[in-house]
Amino acid sequence: MLCGYTSRATGLLCACIVMMGSMGLPVDNRRNLWTVPQQKNPALSEFKKYVHQSQSLSAGEQEFVLRRKQVVQKSLNKLGLTCTLDMVPHIALLGSGGGQRAAVGLMGSLFQMEKDGLLDTVLYLGGVSGSAWSMATLYSDHQWSTNMDNAVSRLSKPGIGFTDVLIFLAKRAKDGHFSLTDIWGVLTSGFIMKQLDVRSLSEDGTSITNPYPIYSTVNKNCLQHDSEKGKWFEMTPHQAGFIDLGLFINTPNLGSRIHGAGSDVKGPELDMVTLQGLVGSALADDESVVTYILDWLKVLVGKEATDENNPLEFLWTKEGIKINYTASSEMKLLELHNVIFKDWCQKTLASLQSWSQNMDEGPARYYVSWFIQTLITQIKKLEWGKTENFLYQYPDVRVPSCIRVKEFLQLIDAGVMINMPYPPFLGEKRDTDLLIALEYGADETFRTLILARDYAAKLKKPFPKLEEKFLKEKDWPRPCYVFKGKKKEPTILYMPLFNRQNCKDENEFKAKMKEFSTFQLPFSQQKIEFLLETVKANMKYSKDTLLREIAKAVIRRHIKASDGVPPPPPVEEPPRWLDALEVSCARAGPTRPQPQQHTNQDPSPQGPARAPAQRWSTPRTPHPSRTQPGAARLPACLLSCLPSLTPTGRSRWPRPSLSLVLPEVSSC
Repeated sequence: MLCGYTSRATGLLCACIVMMGSMGLPVDNRRNLWTVPQQKNPALSEFKKYVHQSQSLSAGEQEFVLRRKQVVQKSLNKLGLTCTLDMVPHIALLGSGGGQRAAVGLMGSLFQMEKDGLLDTVLYLGGVSGSAWSMATLYSDHQWSTNMDNAVSRLSKPGIGFTDVLIFLAKRAKDGHFSLTDIWGVLTSGFIMKQLDVRSLSEDGTSITNPYPIYSTVNKNCLQHDSEKGKWFEMTPHQAGFIDLGLFINTPNLGSRIHGAGSDVKGPELDMVTLQGLVGSALADDESVVTYILDWLKVLVGKEATDENNPLEFLWTKEGIKINYTASSEMKLLELHNVIFKDWCQKTLASLQSWSQNMDEGPARYYVSWFIQTLITQIKKLEWGKTENFLYQYPDVRVPSCIRVKEFLQLIDAGVMINMPYPPFLGEKRDTDLLIALEYGADETFRTLILARDYAAKLKKPFPKLEEKFLKEKDWPRPCYVFKGKKKEPTILYMPLFNRQNCKDENEFKAKMKEFSTFQLPFSQQKIEFLLETVKANMKYSKDTLLREIAKAVIRRHIKASDGVPPPPPVEEPPRWLDALEVSCARAGPTRPQPQQHTNQDPSPQGPARAPAQRWSTPRTPHPSRTQPGAARLPACLLSCLPSLTPTGRSRWPRPSLSLVLPEVSSC
């Protein structure tokens, strides 16, 4: 019965989204949504109390990062990567959008990283859409990164009861800031993440046990605007704002009116249910509605539905909605609007009312009836992501007009722009060394990378080169790819969910992508278990690559911190992480490049006289174990992978985080 209720309620919401929202307005007025008459602009001094203009980290984030680095340092030491605090690399783990597939995928990936001892090397955790759903749930436990078993087990528990969800929704409806975002947040939190958590985002910036969380949305008002700088909007426990404008407000004040009438009234602080509605509201985007809504509605209720009381059956009857797919997006929306309002709206509401009256007496019937009779009659007035605009009438022409003239921000799913949260981690602000990008989305493989590259080029931000030979593998990708960053560019380790390791060919790859599509009912337990095992296997398979790239990130951070000064002397014992590298080499087999043969070897067991330590810029020489007959030798496979070293003059074993230059590998 719960499934029946859920599908009808969710289907009803989707229908309302199509019927209402921007389509409830005349076409000519849509682009002027929430534009208000011009008034006398407030002075800049009125903003300075709340608005911060800076491209640097907030004080709260700086403090957190410094403390979190101590956790990362201990984790690196356990992996044999001895380093000082200023050499701790800035590693960010990025989760893509992709609905429940992304939410479950991120959980499984984090679970395996914890088991492999790699999770504590991560400084930042960023997410959009479905991955952000998981993040919002995870941080309810201040020790989640040490207890992923509990987090994953929650996915197998029963969801929130249908009646309880409607009761929660009814309470939310009394809030003056209520919108479609709240409805969507309640449904996804209750039925997919199985938790209605009303803690505030600002509470998540205290425990250094976990990586620092960064959630991303986009401002719909600026999506069609020429300026890129008014689009991407990040939210952290300390500040929220436009990363490319460098304009932020303290997170507890997000949603409050900071000037003008009513500025002394503080709005409700952003909680996790509302946040999940914001980050996952792909249906707030007109293009998404046109592209997905009809197929999704059919999936929600069933293509073979014959129940005469089924309120959505009209969708696939002979008289159902028919769209001219050659028309522009705006014309498609107009057709949807006309068909629904003229033909389907009355049938749907009458059918739903009849269906609710046939339910058994009890709370469920009462709240379903309330949902239909009260909410539907008012939903025309509601909008997506209606958030008080802290930059409304901001006196600076560098702020795009799509922000300055709007009384409200319309924050929606960032996946409609880039379905992976690259923007917060590009550039000098967070100065990342390694981005681990977990791709769970329904987009074509590498699409998020290409979009991020184009975004970075427009804003002149550093981004690594994408090798065309790998981009051609989009129809059947490898388990992971490494796109090496140079200088200020971060290295990106890109890991597609479905790949050559778990799909035998292109056809199976396409079939898996379709089976786990974004828009469908909540997954069965069988699907959840399958996804969890798939992502765990992906992380296991790529563990050695992760270790290698983490070690290279330590070297990179040392070079940045020391400005080219030579590293400290190495240690005598071989580091434990070399065992993992040997396994990686063995897996690679003969495809690894073999070391060059050296003929000028000193026959003496002691080897040639050692030269004094030299500057970093001195040409590197082969390691003694490659060239000296009397030196202790490494296994043959490891020799083929062992890189050249800086001449230290102290020992045959290098510190991996200091003197080691690891082999270049672009794919796994």
